[in-house]
Amino acid sequence: MSKRTLLRLISLIMFIIAVVFVFIAISAPTLGKTIYIGDYKFGAEQWRTCYKIYAVAMVGLFVASFFIKKNK
Repeated sequence: MSKRTLLRLISLIMFIIAVVFVFIAISAPTLGKTIYIGDYKFGAEQWRTCYKIYAVAMVGLFVASFFIKKNK
């Protein structure tokens, strides 16, 4: 198995785990605890936004791995 195939397989497994994690985290009604930064409340809706950004970044990195050219 080539190094490139192995890395893609590992990234696919990590991608599947990340999708499951984000799905469970976003669907949880009590998503973490609320953190106060001064007067700003960082609650469940902000956590959902962070997880959505994480999901988009993970998908983008996974897709981008297929456009990297093979070194000779």
